[in-house]
Amino acid sequence: MTTTLNEIELAARWGMSPKTLQRWRTLNVGPEYLKLGKKIMYPLADVEDYENLVRSNFAGIEEILLYLQHAGEASLEQIQAACLGGKQSRSCIQAYLQRLTQSSPPRVKAHMALQDPASPVITVLYRPCSEDTR
Repeated sequence: MTTTLNEIELAARWGMSPKTLQRWRTLNVGPEYLKLGKKIMYPLADVEDYENLVRSNFAGIEEILLYLQHAGEASLEQIQAACLGGKQSRSCIQAYLQRLTQSSPPRVKAHMALQDPASPVITVLYRPCSEDTR
C-alpha cells in the first residue's frame, strides 16, 4: 500500500482539480506536502489528518445551525456561549458563521439590529435561512 499520494491522486480522491491543490499550496492551505524536485507528494497520514480536521470543522458548523434553528435568532455572544461547549473563541465562531452565510445557498442570514433603542450599539443577529428566503 502506498503511503503518499501525488497531486493527481489526491485531486481524484477529493473530486477536485489539481489546479485547486496548486493554488492551495501557494496560500498555505490544505494538508502537508513534500516537494521532491518538481514532484509534489502528499503523505497519506497528513491527508487523513486534514480530512479529520475538516470533518470536525463541519461538525461545529452543524451544531451552530441546529442551535439557530432552535433559537430562531441569536447574537454572536449567545451562539458562542451555547455552542461547542462554550469554549470556542469568538473568531472561530465568526468563521463558522461566515461559512454559513456565504455557502451556496446561504444557510444563515445576518442582519444588524438595535438591542436597546436608548443605546447606539448595534448587534449582528444571525438566523437560519428558511426555504422561502433562499
